[in-house]
Amino acid sequence: MRQRQLLTIVICALILAACGNPAPATQAVIQQNGVSPTDTPAAPTEIVPTQGPREYSDGTQEVVLPETGTIVPPATEDPSAGKLYSSVALDRIGGIEGKPLDILLLSDGTLTRDGVKSVVPAEQVKQISDTLDQLGFFGLQGVFQGVGTSPDVYTYYITAERDGASRTITAQDGFMPPAFTELVRTLSQLGATN
Repeated sequence: MRQRQLLTIVICALILAACGNPAPATQAVIQQNGVSPTDTPAAPTEIVPTQGPREYSDGTQEVVLPETGTIVPPATEDPSAGKLYSSVALDRIGGIEGKPLDILLLSDGTLTRDGVKSVVPAEQVKQISDTLDQLGFFGLQGVFQGVGTSPDVYTYYITAERDGASRTITAQDGFMPPAFTELVRTLSQLGATN
């Protein structure tokens, strides 16, 4: 027991001795360079921005996502704007009841809601197509869903096709801007029986 205590004291003494002055080799480096490792660094000569996207050495920039629920309009105009969409689909999952909803609207007005077919007036098809154009559906950017949300929240998958191009946007209740919420509401009511 006494030997352990003596060994512990010797080890502590060696550690404390090492923490004192720098070793001779370190002192030689300080004398050669004239800089002590404890000297404060010089103030930077260049102001580096901390706001906005970062640029990397390979020329790429950091992607900055918009605030959740904010639509970023497309950077370029859709060349097919004004043409009817070939099809618009809405698939809804989740919710307290957990009952999915599947809607498919074709440009000729044919509507399939949960397997039941019907016909929608041409004016309504045009209105939905115009709404998609106003949103800039094929080019719009945004974050319309949250991380770690409850399964009781509805999740919507909206898929639009036109001129051979297709795009799906995923959105959740509570994370959609008003214009997008209105589109989801309009599509959800298609073919609904009261």
